[in-house]
Amino acid sequence: MKQLSIEASLQWTQRFVAREWKLLLPVAFAFMALPQLAMDLLLPARIAAAFTTLTPTTVRPLLASAPWLAPLAALIQLIACVGGLSIVALALVPRVSVSEALGLAVRRLLIFVAAMILMILAGLLAATLVEILLQLARLSLASAQGVLVGVILGIGLVFSVRLIVLAPVVVASRAGPIAAIHLAWDLTAGAFWRLLGAMLVYCIGGAVVVSASAFALGTIFVLAGNAVGLPDLGKDLSAIYLRLALALFWAGFNVLIVALYRQLGGSIRGT
Repeated sequence: MKQLSIEASLQWTQRFVAREWKLLLPVAFAFMALPQLAMDLLLPARIAAAFTTLTPTTVRPLLASAPWLAPLAALIQLIACVGGLSIVALALVPRVSVSEALGLAVRRLLIFVAAMILMILAGLLAATLVEILLQLARLSLASAQGVLVGVILGIGLVFSVRLIVLAPVVVASRAGPIAAIHLAWDLTAGAFWRLLGAMLVYCIGGAVVVSASAFALGTIFVLAGNAVGLPDLGKDLSAIYLRLALALFWAGFNVLIVALYRQLGGSIRGT
């Protein structure tokens, strides 16, 4: 089993964010918060309300009535990927500037996206094979659905943990998508539970901070907006803070990924 310290990874992340927050904050806001915030504020109310009850019966009419929604969401995710890769480059490559990190992220974006698509296709293929086996076993519909959901969640968890360092691998090497997946898988061999522990500690702690601060400040914003006769202003300020807080959360998560990658012995060449 590889030696990997959850505490050391979290401490390294904290020190880096405290030291380089002036570089991280603009990137997180521009690439992770601003595009999503623009979509939130510009999205028609009926479509925004439909997102709260997403089911197969609501998704189809939603996409039919707003065909631009899926391409826009994909574009926002691509922009977020550029931001994430840029933050990874800032945390990984010694003495790299923001412009150099952005350039590196753009150059490696297609490799990263292709690797993510391959991971999704592999997961779908595995789930399809399990579904075929369940049909051959002639289990009841409820039992088959339960097993299939469990398999899909299990595959997603394994891939998420074992390939958690995919972004640093893509940034630090000239590997193609398949080679990058192999490199990330090899690096995390024997460290599954510690990687999972680090992810859980960060995500749970970060979720608590984001939720608590969003609730407290959101309440203040709404009360202040109502007090001056502008209730919508309070809601807009709450939405802006929430998106910024989530962007900072994911920025910190990308720095944590680099901390884990460095402990696992990954290269920091940034070629």
